[in-house]
Amino acid sequence: MKSILSVVLVLFAVHVHAAPELTNITDADFESITKEMSANFTHGSIMGASKMGTIFGFQFGIIAAQTATPNIDAIAKRNPGSELPSLYNAGLMGAIGIPMGLAFEVVIIPKLTAAGASLSANSFALKYNINEVIPVLPINLALRGFSSNASFGFAQVVSAINVDVNNKTNVSGIQLLLSPMIPMIEPYVGIGLLNGSNELSVTGSNPIFAPGFSTAQSASKTASSTQILAGVDVNLLLLKLGLEHSQSFGASRTGFKLSFGF
Repeated sequence: MKSILSVVLVLFAVHVHAAPELTNITDADFESITKEMSANFTHGSIMGASKMGTIFGFQFGIIAAQTATPNIDAIAKRNPGSELPSLYNAGLMGAIGIPMGLAFEVVIIPKLTAAGASLSANSFALKYNINEVIPVLPINLALRGFSSNASFGFAQVVSAINVDVNNKTNVSGIQLLLSPMIPMIEPYVGIGLLNGSNELSVTGSNPIFAPGFSTAQSASKTASSTQILAGVDVNLLLLKLGLEHSQSFGASRTGFKLSFGF
């Protein structure tokens, strides 16, 4: 467990090493922030459409992902020395498969602090294998519904005054997954409908929003998107490896899984 948490912490430290400076945020800027944060913190267990075992199944491991954030990076670069070209997240994943084609999934990033920033997140999902009710299907077909929550906070200086910025993201959605019925290696594709909401707030005397957008200390916005994903789940006895690429909210994310189970 210590080694797993060490990997999570190292990846998180990379994520916050160059914490951005966000100032003079317009309504269009905040829409971009909402979309790219939502894409990054969407549930990503990196599991295909097949059932977990004949009757019961279990997996436990780590997930790591990178999301390209060109719009947030452009906003951050207005301040010299500030940038955020990508968002990273890494966490612990677990999944349990039970009879009737049901599987429960969870991805948790315990609260971590490094380089003046903090991050915590969790997501939960329920997957149902449609082959249970249509056993003659020549492929694996599954529906997955999920909900995720994340909080990312950091300190920055606005007009020579120290302020604390906190961004809270919530994403929910449903996905349809498809994969061929072949052993050991399961390539899969999926399509989803996602809804994201984002709240950005600042603790301090100076707001970070453009006067034409808001003079308050916080703002919130929602966004919706379709999602397209493709991946591969490799089962090597007890060792499980996975790789997944997805597009949602106009952003791309690539994730990797290392887990153990049966």
